[in-house]
Amino acid sequence: MAKPLLLGRKEIASIYNISPTSVSDSWVPHGILSYDDAVIVSGKPFWPGGFIESVALPPGKYGRQLDVGKLEALEAEQGASVRPMKKGELPPLVGAQEYASLFGVTQIAVSQAKGRLPASDYYLSGSHVWLLSTVLAAAEETMAGSRKGLWRLNEDVAEALRTGTYDGPGSSFAKRGLAAKK
Repeated sequence: MAKPLLLGRKEIASIYNISPTSVSDSWVPHGILSYDDAVIVSGKPFWPGGFIESVALPPGKYGRQLDVGKLEALEAEQGASVRPMKKGELPPLVGAQEYASLFGVTQIAVSQAKGRLPASDYYLSGSHVWLLSTVLAAAEETMAGSRKGLWRLNEDVAEALRTGTYDGPGSSFAKRGLAAKK
């Protein structure tokens, strides 16, 4: 399967030469972006690369100008080969909270096990994100390395992630600031 381009707030800010807070403080409230268009992983929104590319204004216009060079550099850094337009085109993704649910451990245990876990497929806006397929391919090794056998793969959580029905920790975005007051 081709690896999709995925962007968080910091990556969007970089390719549009804006501050990361502009994404949530300006672009989302003004309807340029919506959290409905993002996949939520460990409580953070991540948007498909093609969709983010599509919000750029044509060259020469004032405003949202895409830095194509930075976009291509990000794509190369991620090893991405496709730019999906919709979140439904993205494969199942796992952050630290989903990882903890998958193996019945705490999020702290996940962060302390970084050396035993497979390399993350993405590092987005300060968070490690894995493709579910990467996590499952390394599951036996991950469980074998756990002390006292505490790490056990929960097939129900894996199936919920696969089918897009996961509603456990990290599956929703908690509104903050002014949005939370409304």
